[in-house]
Amino acid sequence: MEPQLPQLQQKLDQLETLIQQERDYACRMQIIELKQLQEEKGVLINELKDLGQDCPDDLKQIAGRLREENRRNARLLHTCLNYLRQAMQSCTCQLTPATYGSAGNMLQRAPSGLLLTGRI
Repeated sequence: MEPQLPQLQQKLDQLETLIQQERDYACRMQIIELKQLQEEKGVLINELKDLGQDCPDDLKQIAGRLREENRRNARLLHTCLNYLRQAMQSCTCQLTPATYGSAGNMLQRAPSGLLLTGRI
């Protein structure tokens, strides 16, 4: 089990690099790069699980910090996604003209999709 210790340390270092890159991509909203990086991160996490050894105490502290950083990224991604949803909803509502019925009441219309089709 000793020969796998440097391999474990190396994979944790790779994971730390990926987590930092993920945060950078999320802040810049680079979605394509973010998706590719998340797939790479998933593979690396599965490789760490497959090592199947007990983590030494000095690496447990690093692994715990990485877990917290990964959770922080998840919250950042969730916040960014909500921001994008709200922005799209706001734009769509502003682009949908008000429609009135024969009795003068406002009719509810589905968004026209002009923003997504590029016709604005």
